[in-house]
Amino acid sequence: MSKDLAGLPKGWKVVRLGEISKDIQSGGTPLRNQKSFYEGSIPWVKTLDLNEGVVNCTEEKITEEGFKSIRGKLRPINTVMVAMYGGSGTVGKTGILGISAATNQAVCCIEPNPKVFDSVYLHFYLIGVRKEWMRYAIGTRKDPNISKGIIENTEIILPPLEEQMAIATTLRTIQTAKEARQKELALERERKAALMDYLFTHGTRNEPRKQTELGEIPESWNISKFGQLVEMKNGINFKTEQKGKGILTIDVFNMYSGSIYLVMNKLYRVDVPDIREHFLLQPNDILFVRSSLKEEGVGWASLFRGFDALVTFCGFIIRARLLTNDFIPEYLLNYLRLPSTRRFIVSKSDKVAITNINQGGLSSLPVLQPSKEEQQEIADILSSCDSKIATLEREINLHDELFRAMLEELMTGKLSSLPLA
Repeated sequence: MSKDLAGLPKGWKVVRLGEISKDIQSGGTPLRNQKSFYEGSIPWVKTLDLNEGVVNCTEEKITEEGFKSIRGKLRPINTVMVAMYGGSGTVGKTGILGISAATNQAVCCIEPNPKVFDSVYLHFYLIGVRKEWMRYAIGTRKDPNISKGIIENTEIILPPLEEQMAIATTLRTIQTAKEARQKELALERERKAALMDYLFTHGTRNEPRKQTELGEIPESWNISKFGQLVEMKNGINFKTEQKGKGILTIDVFNMYSGSIYLVMNKLYRVDVPDIREHFLLQPNDILFVRSSLKEEGVGWASLFRGFDALVTFCGFIIRARLLTNDFIPEYLLNYLRLPSTRRFIVSKSDKVAITNINQGGLSSLPVLQPSKEEQQEIADILSSCDSKIATLEREINLHDELFRAMLEELMTGKLSSLPLA
């Protein structure tokens, strides 16, 4: 963020953060062997509680005794907080207190000074400073940390107080709109989960049900083994130096989405000579994550709709040509994403350093098989949920883009917030 004083509006100035805050300090952590310290009522903020928004509750609370053991100080409402360490995804994250709370030693607290700065303005400003902090961070790339000194010496563009408040109001309006979409998204995901649970046990035809190894299911449905229905191929592995040119490539990060379809962004190219045909994706192929350091990542599946030849190394490729006779791909994909299905798949995994699914374990998966007509009905119902989920995800991303653009324009005085507010 540019801090060229000559380009700022009249009355704006550049100051160091340490010059305008009443106090900048971190907190502390009670002794971990004193379990009684963690069964209290005093909110205790950790870096995990910081989410670039208002902190109104904390994961943990400590007792009066625990609070005294860290010689802590209750931070007042509107204290701005910064994560000084805790991993590359956490360092530099900010938050603003909506409650009075204590903090741990990794959270740097910037005490409010309402006669000089608006805390909400400062909080938003520091969101834009995070990249700058990372240039001065010490430690490793994976585990960086920033010191209190770096935070104190951070230069801040400070408009007159009235304009600070107007900027904060404008940016908060964008965030409020984003939060509303996030709540809608959470509700729509819950709605889809409830629909899936019902449709895969009751179907769409309101027919009598029978008892099976998977519980009660509609009388006309059959149960087949996954390995008897599909052909599975391993994805391809390659070395880092092969990246940069060649064929477009999908990996697991393109698969973790609320939608059943692959996220077709952030693709890269890999130079793979003499590539075998079975590595090239076809429309309606299903991609399946077979291994992950985290158990919740294993068993995730996504559907490829097709537009270019792509190659994957993310796990198994489930061939569409063996599905079309008996299964609708969208139906099967949703079935693979059922919580009960994923629990079964993980139960068949090898667990050492990572959770790994082998083809034998996946082949033994029992699959519910309605008629193709009913499969299509189930797929269509769930597709309407996917469409709404995808729309809400896009709107949230657009709100993020708008927030970042407005942050730069407003904080540098290129756009006045007073008419907006």
